[in-house]
Amino acid sequence: MTSIELGGGTKVQPGWINLDPRHGQKQWRRQAQDVPWPIQDNSVDAIRASHVMEHIPAGKPRIDVMNEAHRVLKPGGVFEIRVPLVVGTWHALADPTHVSFWVPESFSYFDGSIGADADYGIRMWKTLSFHVAGGWEGHWKGTPR
Repeated sequence: MTSIELGGGTKVQPGWINLDPRHGQKQWRRQAQDVPWPIQDNSVDAIRASHVMEHIPAGKPRIDVMNEAHRVLKPGGVFEIRVPLVVGTWHALADPTHVSFWVPESFSYFDGSIGADADYGIRMWKTLSFHVAGGWEGHWKGTPR
């Protein structure tokens, strides 16, 4: 089973590949938006990004990460994202290292339930689950469509 932790720092689960700019090993020592990742198409079972996506700039870098995860996941593979939401709390806005902000509807652009009147080049996802924990933390799980 191949699984990737985006920005895992020093807390990566055993057996997971750590794609991290400081703690990644060899070709995995990089930022998540530095694509393509050094792995084959359709070869990954799971990807996790816990409190990482808010450190990736909005716009093309965010879309690049989502599209790259889509590329490498096997059919039925799962991408799990946890981010601080900009609703009901100060957590997302207070951290000076956050360069993008998320609301529950942010995920809807990636599953097509909200769409812009433009083609952003987003590869579509199927949302498996979404909930808000503690009134501020978004938990999303998706699989490539």
